[in-house]
Amino acid sequence: MGARERASFRKRRIRRRRARALLALFVAATAAALAWRGLPALEGPAGPGEGQAPVPQRVGAAREPSASPLGAPDPPELTLAGHAYEAVAGELPGVRPRDVGGVHQSVLDPSWASARIEPPGLKGGRYYAVFLRREGGSWRAERSVLIEDQAHPKDVKTLLGGVPEDLVSPLFPRERPARAGSPAARAVQEVERATGREGWEAGEVKSSGPYHRVRVQKEGGGEEAWTYVYLRGEQLAAAGREITSAELPGFPRGLVEEGGMASPEPSRIPPPDPVAQDLPEGEYRERVERALEEAAGVVREHPGVAGFYVRDLKSGAGYGVRPDQVFFSASTIKVPVMIAVYRRIDQGRLHYSDRIVTTEEDWAAGAGWLRWQTPGARSTVEDALWLMIAQSDNVATNALVRLVGGPGYVNEVARSLGAEDTALHWKLSSERAAVPSLDNRTTPRDMALLLAKIRSGEAASRYACREMLGLLEQNNLEWWIEGGVPPGVKVANKGGWLDSTYNDAGIVEYEERPYVLAVFTEYGPGLGEGGRYLQRISRAVWLAQSGKTLEEYGREQEKGETTASGRPSSSGAPSP
Repeated sequence: MGARERASFRKRRIRRRRARALLALFVAATAAALAWRGLPALEGPAGPGEGQAPVPQRVGAAREPSASPLGAPDPPELTLAGHAYEAVAGELPGVRPRDVGGVHQSVLDPSWASARIEPPGLKGGRYYAVFLRREGGSWRAERSVLIEDQAHPKDVKTLLGGVPEDLVSPLFPRERPARAGSPAARAVQEVERATGREGWEAGEVKSSGPYHRVRVQKEGGGEEAWTYVYLRGEQLAAAGREITSAELPGFPRGLVEEGGMASPEPSRIPPPDPVAQDLPEGEYRERVERALEEAAGVVREHPGVAGFYVRDLKSGAGYGVRPDQVFFSASTIKVPVMIAVYRRIDQGRLHYSDRIVTTEEDWAAGAGWLRWQTPGARSTVEDALWLMIAQSDNVATNALVRLVGGPGYVNEVARSLGAEDTALHWKLSSERAAVPSLDNRTTPRDMALLLAKIRSGEAASRYACREMLGLLEQNNLEWWIEGGVPPGVKVANKGGWLDSTYNDAGIVEYEERPYVLAVFTEYGPGLGEGGRYLQRISRAVWLAQSGKTLEEYGREQEKGETTASGRPSSSGAPSP
């Protein structure tokens, strides 16, 4: 069998498997429904050194420990609430110090704490939970998740391995026992409920009007397991050994020590100004400048944060708005995962026919039919690649990441191709963090670069790159870039969306001027309206690349088809 016949055979086999997978996906989804988101030069930040993870400076990083005890410095040192706010300030639009509350320090492991953050833009009872860990004499944000679907705690808990149970369990509603009468009994009840353990007793109780501080400890005393529980009336206000006035504004000073809160910071999100690089002089440059202004206007209209980057594959020019802004990647991170898998295949360390057996650790919420299967589901590497790209299956992705050697290898592959601000931190899931520095992340320019390397055959072997393009062309879950180009123009893309985050990155195969477009948004409106922002940006970029509106291009195509068919053209002249 020759190379062409083998390729044809492989495509037929993929189509058959795709049909089977779609049928299984339909059955699983139905069952789930019944059971129950002038131009300046383009300059990017310097990347990390060889072999270093591309982690940008994280807000709230550990600082030199103070000689004063935590909670009683002069002037006040930043405390738990201060560090939680500092971790999100400047990146969560509109967040204020007063939006931080519900601070709890773990009694099971006092080196961990959590805070609840409710920025003004979040509606419907949703909030971010930020988990902090002590490093030296300070606190550092380590995890963050969006809490929205509290009826399915497994979706979130799968991302919080290592976080003490008494910080995780209060995130999800359970049937509450009848409230105990006294502040002491109420405090013990809260600790037992959070830890899931009995054997606690109340020690010292201090009160001032409706405010109470109760020391709760293991029965028999001891210094290893104890905490302070703060009550406002019968309501739990906070818990922890190091709670201060920063966490409990309004509490009497006799019950809580003074603590510092971070000052509001200006946004670290760059302004939505157009930028470009290496644009050739002439008509094309003029078109790009006009289209850039139009697309920048769309970015400015977006109620959250948006950015995009275009790479012209004919000239090598690039242009966009916020091309180096770090965004939550959602499922676009599956592009470097795909490249990593094909590199392992090129190395002979993996084969298309190798069997994959899913594990409990691979499970994740979100897209794909494998989430409805029990651990032990079997597939091949080839099938898992198709599920990951065409169906955006998170479980298949996690299994492939495990197979190639973990997130570290995926990040190494991304860096080797120049994508220095792209990082896979956690396994793929429908849950996300409050800020990109705590989540899987990328930039518009990075993602456009990776796709350009696939098209040019540089991301892996040329055969592997052709296979990757074939998979990207089969993606059928996102439609935003395609919505901005004429029907019939081929787009090979990978998108991702989740709770007001909508991303799409694709190769647009326009014969005269092919290009790559990567559009990223977050903290935006709902799915329908949010997707239209991406379509409008895509439409403006199409106009820049082609010089034609969608309608003009469509009329040209119709005219060409009419002429080619032998019927009279629109001018009335006979076709040749």
